[in-house]
Amino acid sequence: MSSATKIHTSKKWTCDHCGVSVSQMGGEKVELPNTWVSSTEGTYCLICRRERAAQAALQAAPEDSPLEMRAKLRRAALIEFEVSRRPDHGDGMIAKACRSSVSAVAAARQRLKLPAPN
Repeated sequence: MSSATKIHTSKKWTCDHCGVSVSQMGGEKVELPNTWVSSTEGTYCLICRRERAAQAALQAAPEDSPLEMRAKLRRAALIEFEVSRRPDHGDGMIAKACRSSVSAVAAARQRLKLPAPN
């Protein structure tokens, strides 16, 4: 089994950013939740993964960006994160998860050159 398909298990998974943890009563090993990611950068829950995507977009913006521009960048980053994470989900479902519009999700999908789901 290659490392790309290896199932990661642990008695407890803890998000390196917020500290939330996932475990099973009795101490049995559990798989990393499918919405989490574990890499050389750390282990992060979905909420923190979204926050990291938004922060990366803000850090790339000019320091003197107006608040409105920063809010738009943050929203676009969140939508692009969700579209990249779940390209097979419909635009309406992603829009709901991001509290955004279907047209904003469709635009993000186009920017990322991802096809619309079937």
